[in-house]
Amino acid sequence: MRRTGATRSALAADPAFAVETAPAAGAAPVGLAGTVSSDLGDGRYEAARRGLAVSGVVPPDRPARVVQVCDAAGVLAALDHASAAGLGVTIRSGGHSTAFTALRDGALALDVSGLDDVSIDHATGTAIVGPGTTSLALAEALAGTGLAFPVGHRASVGLGGFLLAGGNGWNQGAWGSACESVLGAQVVLADGRRTSLDAQTDAEAFAVLRGAGPAFPAVVTAFRLRLWPEPTVRRRTARFRVDVRTALSDLAAAGRWADAFAADLAPEVELTLVLSPGEREEPPVVVASVTAFGRDGDHAEELLAPLGRCGPVEQTTLAPSTTSIPDLLRVDTTPTGTGSVAQQTWTRAGYAEVLPRLARPLAAAPSPLSSVLVSSASYRRAAAPATEPLHRPRGTLTVAAYSTWVPGVDDAANLAWPTAVVEPLADVVTGHYVGELDLRATPERIGRCWEPGGLARVAAVRARLDPAGGLVPPPGWPAVVGPPCSAVETAPHHQERTP
Repeated sequence: MRRTGATRSALAADPAFAVETAPAAGAAPVGLAGTVSSDLGDGRYEAARRGLAVSGVVPPDRPARVVQVCDAAGVLAALDHASAAGLGVTIRSGGHSTAFTALRDGALALDVSGLDDVSIDHATGTAIVGPGTTSLALAEALAGTGLAFPVGHRASVGLGGFLLAGGNGWNQGAWGSACESVLGAQVVLADGRRTSLDAQTDAEAFAVLRGAGPAFPAVVTAFRLRLWPEPTVRRRTARFRVDVRTALSDLAAAGRWADAFAADLAPEVELTLVLSPGEREEPPVVVASVTAFGRDGDHAEELLAPLGRCGPVEQTTLAPSTTSIPDLLRVDTTPTGTGSVAQQTWTRAGYAEVLPRLARPLAAAPSPLSSVLVSSASYRRAAAPATEPLHRPRGTLTVAAYSTWVPGVDDAANLAWPTAVVEPLADVVTGHYVGELDLRATPERIGRCWEPGGLARVAAVRARLDPAGGLVPPPGWPAVVGPPCSAVETAPHHQERTP
């Protein structure tokens, strides 16, 4: 077994980020030392509040306290403190929530980014990871071991929020959503009970854990993951020519190529188109990334063969590269400190129908740093998962708009832009992904994140595991959820109260 002590969160190492460390087991839960107060006179508070999100622009919500923990005992102590103080609890693992779910007025914001250990068991092909483990940290720990995992597409994404939401990860066509590779989890309930969740101990809660996102009613302290054979990765990128005078027809042509190409691809090949707004009245930029995950180099090249038979229309470049999953993450060029928010939708429409509809919102983008991702890679095309999670991709194409901008420059326009991008697709929307849905801008859409009946399943598990409502639900939850549904059968699960 290989164990790595991943580096502590960069936020924790920054003296400007005021955090509270929960005491060891047995310490008094009330009056935790170093608590960040909501008192305006506390000079550390604003840095702590803003540090709950990676975005440089955050909502005005003011949590009562910010607590950072590094183990399950710390989580328990923080929950005890919240209960005694009458505070609801929000959770931060990586800070990438586009709904800023850790930032809620009057709550105790629990930062679990310090729970970032990685333990790899080669004999069983499994790993145990903390919710604060990042995509890059796990990918680097697995590199060269012969094992891999469908981590997220951004290096700094925390696995806690990523796996709870479902996890649109690398090689999803073959490996499925990342949550399908979760074998079990250790959680702490709001009342302090510690329990294990898996398909045997509590099948329904385990299903909801894999897809409920910020609506899941417990704090995960560790995930047990199924690992996959480490692939050989090959990538090709192509840039399309789009003329400002013929943007609609050029985008439609690129879409027709993508539809034909996607139909000829094996599950182990990802096709993603990234559209960026042009600067100074220039047309949008369209780049296609084709990434193959082969058994070896020859297999990876074979997987890319359809690209040679059906080259991109009016391509300007076709750049090959040999890479790895960690290297895919290291090339992330998103600047730090920028404002960021996203909006996502699923559809069963094809690229050729979707791309021209994006021309107008792309032309109206308030920031040239923003982009729209359109991909057929985010649904499983191989065998079905062993146990069905709550999360299922609700379409064959994901369209996700990412607003990225310099803080203080047209904040309101940039915050609104991702929702405006997907509005032209309203008649072909089939659902949403809770991990990239702007629930603050569109809270009513939470009900479309899951299959029919999914909302009631989440509500029933919340009522059972957190009847007092200690964990704050995501934005939009009270407005759309009625009385909890009691029709879902549930299994008992083993619990223990620690320290």
